[in-house]
Amino acid sequence: MITIVAHRGCSGEAPENTMAAFKLALMEPDIAIIELDVHLSKDGVPVVIHDHTLDRTTSGTGRVRDYTLEELRDLDAGSWFSPEFSEERIPTLEEVLQLVKGRCMLHVELKKMGDVYEGIEEKVIKLIHRHEMKDEVVLSSFDHDSMKCANEIDPSIPTGLIFLGNPTLLIEQLRYTGATSVSMHYSFVTRELVNEMEEHEIDLGVWTVDDSDTLASIVEQYPDMRITTNYPDRVLRIVRQGSVRF
Repeated sequence: MITIVAHRGCSGEAPENTMAAFKLALMEPDIAIIELDVHLSKDGVPVVIHDHTLDRTTSGTGRVRDYTLEELRDLDAGSWFSPEFSEERIPTLEEVLQLVKGRCMLHVELKKMGDVYEGIEEKVIKLIHRHEMKDEVVLSSFDHDSMKCANEIDPSIPTGLIFLGNPTLLIEQLRYTGATSVSMHYSFVTRELVNEMEEHEIDLGVWTVDDSDTLASIVEQYPDMRITTNYPDRVLRIVRQGSVRF
């Protein structure tokens, strides 16, 4: 059964990591998961934005962590995509949790890097507990020590490791960190890897697949894959035209 993950919301149709993109994803019942990225503001509030800097997707410049939440909220986070989204702002994680609760699973990627954002795991987990959503959220990161930390804080909240390539000793890494899922760039996925993950009951997904031909190939080869995409509508079209089930 194909699992569709809306990457940063429906980010092909609305500015990524905004409430507009998340609301679009919630309108499609066959989107199983919404993915987003979390940083900390200068005053320690988990905020939803992908880059460590503001320049690409907002009217601001410089590092996210150098701005307070109040300062971040003054920035335009939508005009870069289209003038019609000029009112979009950088959401807090709490706002997205409130929007999504009871409606869709969330994959929350912690943008931990080096010694940046110390304590982000605890802050995010506190919000998850506050809104009673530990069964609706999966935490993930390229920083695997961060996922080990999250698992130690609360092992009941599932965690996942993100990879660009296919690493050695993958099962050993999962055991060490306590993670139960893997997200990997699609070009590194093989039948052998899929079989190994199934054998160990590890949830495997691919990112970020937007090309229609590539999507069709993955759906055909791996009909039980979790697919992260900026264009969920393309996956929906492929699945609905074929015999693959959600």
